[in-house]
Amino acid sequence: MTILTHPVVAALFEAHVQHSHALLTGDGLIPHLTHELDADLANASLLTLNAVVTRDMIKSTVHAYAVEMPMAGGIPELVGDIARMLHAHPMQETTRLIDVISDQQVREIVAKAVEMREVRERVIHEVLGNPVLADMAGDLILRGIKGYLAQGNEAAKSIPGASALMGFGKSMLSKASPDLEKKLDEGLQTYVHKSTQATLRSSEKALLERLNDKALQRIALDFWAEIKHQPASALRRFVTAETLEECFVIGYEYWRSELRKTPYYQAVIDVGVDAFFDKYGDSSLAFILEEVGVTREMILREIVRFAPPILATLHEQGLLDGIIRRQLLPFYASGRIEAVLAAHGV
Repeated sequence: MTILTHPVVAALFEAHVQHSHALLTGDGLIPHLTHELDADLANASLLTLNAVVTRDMIKSTVHAYAVEMPMAGGIPELVGDIARMLHAHPMQETTRLIDVISDQQVREIVAKAVEMREVRERVIHEVLGNPVLADMAGDLILRGIKGYLAQGNEAAKSIPGASALMGFGKSMLSKASPDLEKKLDEGLQTYVHKSTQATLRSSEKALLERLNDKALQRIALDFWAEIKHQPASALRRFVTAETLEECFVIGYEYWRSELRKTPYYQAVIDVGVDAFFDKYGDSSLAFILEEVGVTREMILREIVRFAPPILATLHEQGLLDGIIRRQLLPFYASGRIEAVLAAHGV
């Protein structure tokens, strides 16, 4: 630690330390911080965003933390712990879905979703045109036909003489063409699948007409009416704690290892910063605070909430005095005070 040899300088230094200490721990702290806040806000009305920082500076900062910063291994574990605690929290038993989102909000969301006709039409077109769906539907129909024929054969056996006649017919067909039964089965299968594909394609228009705006809105609101009074814990039947944890971790890992490294993600950041500066670059800092809803009262409330207990803790731990001395000592050790005293003959 630098030792101040000039007695007046040393005395001034100690007086300054005591003054700062009393200001930060006494009853004058809040008035002092309030005065500083008002002065800062007055300055904020004189400074524009472009005058203080550039968009490239902000982009560099965002990229450094959102793209380039290595992520610690403890974050996935923390995310998993949070997910498990949320899943098991007692509030899930007492909180109904309607306590989280109101009927009016649901109606607005449904109305907006229903307006997205192009998306709806595209989804229906892709689903009905999917060959996997056509194959599944064809297989179901084919099984139904075979089951119906099998039931018919069983019923026919109860008729006197019918069983022998059927066996005779089948024997004759086998002699005439040993592969005829197999070919008939394959032909029926081909016909059913083609017919199913054609039916699905032709039903697209009818389905779109049935699933009109009013119908979809009614279906969605009816479903909401059935579930809105259920507790949030009802979702546990579908999502276990392990599943929720894994979803959180998978999402985080995807962002950490893949998404944030893509040019697309980085371009989104740059576009967002550019849009903000295009809109507010020439605006004052005070106006920007007002635009985002940050008021003097809000800032002062947080200052009062955090500053006194933090400073009190630093004082109790014996750290505040060292912080003050580190801030003031460079000036008192610089020789400036000795020069002023000499110039004034002191």
